[in-house]
Amino acid sequence: MAHVHSLEPFFRPGSIAILGASEDFVKISGRPLKFLLDKGYRGKVFPVNPKYEKVAGLPCYPTVTAIPEPVDLAIVAVPAAAVLEALDQCVAKGVRSAVVFSSGFGEMGEEGRVLERRVAERARRSGLRLCGPNTLGFVNTFDRVMATFSQAGEGETPPGPIAFVTQSGAFGTAIFALARQRGLSFGYFVNSGNEADLEFADLLDYVVADPKVRVISGYIEGLKDGRKLLAVADRALELGKPIVIVKVGRSAAGARAALSHTGSLAGSDRIYSGVFRQKGIIRAAQEEELLDLVSAFSLCPLPEGRGLGIVTQSGGAGVLMADRAEEIGLSVPELAPETKSALRDVIPAFGSVKNPVDVTAQFIADPALLRTSLEVVLRDPRVDAAIFYLGLMERFADQVVANLLEVKQKTSKPLIVAWAAAPEAALRALREAGMCALPSATRAVNALRGLVEYAEARRRSESARGGRKTLDWGRGAGSAEGRRVLTAGESLQLLSRYGIKVARARVSQSASEAVQAAAEIGYPVALKVESPDIRHKTDAGALRLDVSGPDEVARGFDELVTSARRYAPAAAIHGILVQEMVREGTEVIVGLHRDAQFGPVVMVGLGGIFVEVLEDVAFRAVPLTHADAEEMLGELRGARILEGVRGRPPADVPSVIEVLLAISRLADERAHEVAELDINPLLVLPAGRGAVAVDALAIFD
Repeated sequence: MAHVHSLEPFFRPGSIAILGASEDFVKISGRPLKFLLDKGYRGKVFPVNPKYEKVAGLPCYPTVTAIPEPVDLAIVAVPAAAVLEALDQCVAKGVRSAVVFSSGFGEMGEEGRVLERRVAERARRSGLRLCGPNTLGFVNTFDRVMATFSQAGEGETPPGPIAFVTQSGAFGTAIFALARQRGLSFGYFVNSGNEADLEFADLLDYVVADPKVRVISGYIEGLKDGRKLLAVADRALELGKPIVIVKVGRSAAGARAALSHTGSLAGSDRIYSGVFRQKGIIRAAQEEELLDLVSAFSLCPLPEGRGLGIVTQSGGAGVLMADRAEEIGLSVPELAPETKSALRDVIPAFGSVKNPVDVTAQFIADPALLRTSLEVVLRDPRVDAAIFYLGLMERFADQVVANLLEVKQKTSKPLIVAWAAAPEAALRALREAGMCALPSATRAVNALRGLVEYAEARRRSESARGGRKTLDWGRGAGSAEGRRVLTAGESLQLLSRYGIKVARARVSQSASEAVQAAAEIGYPVALKVESPDIRHKTDAGALRLDVSGPDEVARGFDELVTSARRYAPAAAIHGILVQEMVREGTEVIVGLHRDAQFGPVVMVGLGGIFVEVLEDVAFRAVPLTHADAEEMLGELRGARILEGVRGRPPADVPSVIEVLLAISRLADERAHEVAELDINPLLVLPAGRGAVAVDALAIFD
């Protein structure tokens, strides 16, 4: 038997009660009834309001409990003070889901937050699934369910394969209107409101599961539980359904004084970007790019690689697109010799057969030129997708459209048209024929980048399927000794237990023990104060490097203890860590941070100026796959340093990947305990020689 989603009564109700229904169809409480009647909702509608006996010719009931038939969905359009009573009546009636339009809750201050918490508790205790409060509701155009008072219910609302879930009501409605202008049809439009019960990811989960939906889009400001979104994104990848999201609020949410370096770099937006990329969620910068991407995903097949073929009537536009493509990681490959030869046979001598291919305006006089040149470029094995650019063409629009559609029918590769100042009729004809047409060169390139990134995420997901698992990120009991911060020596021992190579070291309680340890380890050595209370040893004068003899070790022991006590008189000092000096290698920082939204996330970055000044780091959610770890390193702006530059040998990149995977395992097994962890630095030795953790800091919750 097919699985029935728990939100089926919400999104596809067989009957709807409207609490606070009005006969005035201009009012918020009257608009849902008007929309339901106008759009031809096929279920039963029950107005509820003690003031009326009938509304719009329908029997009107004094309370929801007075309705003599079952009710699947309640639309609650009463003042905030009456919402709890209305919900109690819904529970008594056995109503399974509700949309609460009413405002005056968490958005209005502490008194409203208290009331909202009571609403949330009512929903949790009763099992009633509730959207809102302070929501403008939702639209399911497939079943003509118009549970909204927004302008999204006005005008034509044809069903389509796109779903849109938004945390913003007014801005979400504007995006819906823009989509309608473009001829993009939404099957679902949902505003999550204050999310007292149903959250953004809960609503997204339902639309992802609907087989009629092919593309999912969204607008978010933040998430209460990012782990839900990760699970939904995994399902969407498995089903081959792209998710495109505008995420606003780029500053760190709830910034705090983090104890670890990783924690201080883990701004919420940085983590969102990393996790989105890991899970194949395509991030749009703003509403126009969101709709560009939705259009591309709706109308284009996925490319098999990053090779972009550009065909244009304008040499300048071609250069602009090539620049943008390479800037965002796409390839503009040199065309194969046979491709160039075929192009020379059709393109005027004053055109260009290089990529970008400039067919010039000659294609107006010779219609076959456009068609033939595009077909030749799309056949090139180095080209995975193509963009055709042109401008204006009012007089020749029909001819251009016909040629483009003929090309589209002959290729399985994505083809996007960038048509500046295009005649509206031409754009409409292309859209109706299933071709993606955008109004500018750079927007077309940006949209293609989304197709490429999603295609790569799909391939990673397919190869890694079964390797991921769901983890419980609950709180644990803390470390064995109840301490929050481990010393460097203890932190390195923890890493060693997970197979990470660490610099040889011993903790000494006296100068003589330190001398003996140094002799066994081998000179030169490093000396470090071993204290959970002194995390920045250089600031405390609690570090000595290249200590080269027994007298220097003994003297260094005493000096470090004295310096540490002067710096932090109350600090617990466990001794001096005597450690081998690792002289070569590229500095890398690896970290683990427990994020409030996404649980444990792993960070990697290059050390030195790259992390201190440039903050060149990448984040991914646990658990990591091998492909995740590879992509993290490739994402770093300074990644070429690991490849070997200016005479430096290539670094042992596979060993860094193994360290990242080990940290992921550590987070898996000790998710209840470890709040933050730094390996700083991890010295990556030349290829084949591994990587060594030199210093570490682990913080237990």
